[in-house]
Amino acid sequence: MVIQKKWFKIMTILMVAFTLILGGCNKKSSKPADTMEPTSSTATATDNEAGAKVDFKGLSFSWYIHYDWATVDPWGSDQTSKWIQEQKGVTINPISSGGAAQQKLNTMIVSAELPEVITLDRAADLNKLAKAGQLVPLDEYIDKYPNLKKWAGEKTLDMLRLEDGKLYSFPNWYGGPDTFGNTGWMVNKKIYQDLGSPSLATFDDLEAYLMQVKEKYPDIIPFETGHEFAGGEVFYSGFSPGRNHTFSRDFQAYPENNELKSIFSDPTYLESLQFVSKLFRAKLITQDGFTQKKEQYEEKLKTGKVAVVANFDILGSAKTGHNALVEKDATSGYQVIEAPHKTGVDASLVKSASVATLGWNVSVITKSAKDPEAIFAYMDWATGAEGQQVLQYGPPGLLWDEVDDQGVPKPNAKFTATTKEELDKLKLGSLNWFANSDWITLSAQHRSLLLPKKPNEFDDTGAVAIMKKSSLPINEFQGITPAPDSEEGIIQVTVKDIYKEAFAKMVFADSNEEVATILEKANKDVTKAGFDKVLTYMTTKWQENLKKLAN
Repeated sequence: MVIQKKWFKIMTILMVAFTLILGGCNKKSSKPADTMEPTSSTATATDNEAGAKVDFKGLSFSWYIHYDWATVDPWGSDQTSKWIQEQKGVTINPISSGGAAQQKLNTMIVSAELPEVITLDRAADLNKLAKAGQLVPLDEYIDKYPNLKKWAGEKTLDMLRLEDGKLYSFPNWYGGPDTFGNTGWMVNKKIYQDLGSPSLATFDDLEAYLMQVKEKYPDIIPFETGHEFAGGEVFYSGFSPGRNHTFSRDFQAYPENNELKSIFSDPTYLESLQFVSKLFRAKLITQDGFTQKKEQYEEKLKTGKVAVVANFDILGSAKTGHNALVEKDATSGYQVIEAPHKTGVDASLVKSASVATLGWNVSVITKSAKDPEAIFAYMDWATGAEGQQVLQYGPPGLLWDEVDDQGVPKPNAKFTATTKEELDKLKLGSLNWFANSDWITLSAQHRSLLLPKKPNEFDDTGAVAIMKKSSLPINEFQGITPAPDSEEGIIQVTVKDIYKEAFAKMVFADSNEEVATILEKANKDVTKAGFDKVLTYMTTKWQENLKKLAN
């Protein structure tokens, strides 16, 4: 999966959670936050469902987050890490990438000075470290410490195992049955209602509506794609069941009859791009989608300059725009809608979003670790209910004092008096690299039932319901792409470049015939590059994943 899309989802869940708690809650809890009050016997305990006792008090370890953009603050400099250090006895020594993550990791490998914990993608570097014997298998800890197994489930953990059958990865932002994707559609409520709230069930309906918008609101962008023209790729899922932008964007292939086939020869993909190009030529789609920055896109949302939006981060987009608009006009805002589709396609089979329970990335314990079991015990505590309470909402006594009967922290008076700027400075959630998305999502949903609703509040419940039923499970497609330095991986890099160039050219094409010509040439180019080898490789890996899931 593309990192950017995963990060969109993560930030959206955080936004959902904190939007829900900002309203405050006056109902008294019947259960105090006793699990949050450390004592000599519980200060280093897990949630202890399986009766496992751990002792990680006094634990200190080095930690490297393998991303160029990752910034690290000294441990104990913020309220959350200070509480963990003082109450749980854990000190983490962060190692910065210095903006050159790959170079930093390579240097540490060559010098044989690996940090004790590394957070990284489930990709080539993970496999290399495992094959070199530099990682500690986690299998012996899974049953002893209960939280990861309880929340992630055995199927998810089995999918994280590498070719040797061992589990090295502790997942971050993993999920279960309540996990959902975040790609979809939304409308500007005021414009939509002003035009009579017409049906947008089909692409024919959508085109007619966009033409109405263009005619009545000449200063409004009928359809907005977000930056990098992401929304243009979302149309694909509406033209046939079983299609999804993840297939085209990440794999340049789609599944059919137990094999992965080239997207460049898919009639459905051609039809979707011909429709997008048609809308673009009619100036019904934003003309700067390929060049605009994210900030420019968000400014359009906040000023109500768009009528319809499709994007990978639809919940984040909807909230960003809605909250800004209702401050000026209580009747305005945005709402998430069900994805439109081609006439004749069963709407229940249209899956505009994709979702995998394996999460975003993983943390691994290296052979450099002085006490790998204690590190795992800390990770397991962090991903359990108590750890998530602290990492997501801050330590007890700061912005909450008690939890409700579901273990959800209830905001105290200090929280309700805290401004958004002050809240941002606390960086709540920034240390949660063992995020349990089911717990976070469920806690946010539960809180929404406790808090009073405002007339102009964004419809979280309705939006989440739509996203859940429009999410395509893609666990079986995780980890199927070849290593970048392999023969197939080098070919795939070429194929991705051809795909990106062809996609842009098709959008700007002067006719549907030209769209077909561009795609046909791209198909010849990827075939010449050896794409068949990549398709065979990915199909084999996909089938192996299906066997894992079946077992």
